[in-house]
Amino acid sequence: MDDMNYDEAIQYIEQLNSKGIVLGLERMERLLGLLACPQRGLRCIHVAGTNGKGSVCAFLEAALRQAGLKVGRYSSPTLYDYRERIQVNGKYIEKQALAELITRIQQACARMEQDGLELPTVFEVETAVAFLYFAQQQCDYVLLEVGMGGRLDSTNVIEKPVLSVITPISLDHTKLLGSTLAEIAAEKGGIIKHNCPVVIGPQQREVLEVLQKRCQSCGVVPRLVKLEKLKQHHWSQEGQIFSYGEWESVHIRLLGDYQCVNAAIALEALQCLQQWEVRLRAEHITRGLALARWPGRFEVIGQKPLCIVDGAHNPAGAQALVQTLQRHFSGRRIWLLLGVFRDKDYRKMGEILSSVSDNVCCFKPPTERGLEGEALAQVLKLYYTRVTWVQNAAQAVQQVLTEAEADDLVVSCGSLSTICDVQNAVKQWEAAYETH
Repeated sequence: MDDMNYDEAIQYIEQLNSKGIVLGLERMERLLGLLACPQRGLRCIHVAGTNGKGSVCAFLEAALRQAGLKVGRYSSPTLYDYRERIQVNGKYIEKQALAELITRIQQACARMEQDGLELPTVFEVETAVAFLYFAQQQCDYVLLEVGMGGRLDSTNVIEKPVLSVITPISLDHTKLLGSTLAEIAAEKGGIIKHNCPVVIGPQQREVLEVLQKRCQSCGVVPRLVKLEKLKQHHWSQEGQIFSYGEWESVHIRLLGDYQCVNAAIALEALQCLQQWEVRLRAEHITRGLALARWPGRFEVIGQKPLCIVDGAHNPAGAQALVQTLQRHFSGRRIWLLLGVFRDKDYRKMGEILSSVSDNVCCFKPPTERGLEGEALAQVLKLYYTRVTWVQNAAQAVQQVLTEAEADDLVVSCGSLSTICDVQNAVKQWEAAYETH
């Protein structure tokens, strides 16, 4: 079997996409067995939850790198480049390395097929690539973000993480993970392992009860993030300042009130890591949090009018977005751009977002899972005075920016897959506006 080049490797990945999401660990364990189990030598920080996983990982990575540590990071989905999902110290996996590792995995998959075994899903293949690459790179730590759920997610083949982190849990992916918060918490709590440290972000009571029972059965006393210890002092387009317990006047660049919560989760996790990582000092933590970047989360992408993109793609995310808008942009007219996936609770999201705006422009995200703008518009007519729909993000930006005034606020959310297109369209609009 010939070695692939990068384009052939991406084509191979795209072909695997047709299988969709199939939870379970058996295929992953067999595949990694054929690859000499690269995950076993990795020091993984395993992160699960409904919202905030990526932001927490961004804070953790920045702080660990400030301590001079080599940090691998595996996350999804991506915004701009496929290779974003596998990074070491902020640098994407090289195209040649990706092609070589995909070739190696394809050969392992061929052996599985010869033995009559079920072939891996695309996420399982990508996770295997990440394990191989991080092992090659000899990372000091690997930030491993769960794809979906936890217990049966392909990342959960790791036997003993150095730390498990669980961000706030809410209803999402209910067809696969369960219809109640308790059921979803049980799935996500599956990353908690025997005698491995655990940090748990703020949770609803029924979620916390499930997670604490899991911790008890694993012989672990979790560190809990307590909102009463968190106080926000300052907010501007340049960043936020907050305090959390003994950590005073902590600065972060990431906007959105919910980012203070994510930073608090990271602080608890980093304090836990300090117990055995002597290179990690307080100044590394505060400097790292101040430098952390995570695009697409309450990110300002245009100024006149102010344009913001946010990754909110479920009701809990929409509620967090609304909270920030109400607190910091009260009284300003808000124009909503909304593109969602068919399998999300977009009706509830639309209802929540209608509390800050009476108009919405609907469009289809650039993926097969995307809901047509017209179908979304029909649903949202219940909640908005004015509902329009267009084919894509570029048309939505064009329509709204043509009507919006300089003091208005334009907010696009619904799916991370739309952010790149919205950002490009805003840049093109501003460039054209400046030339006139």
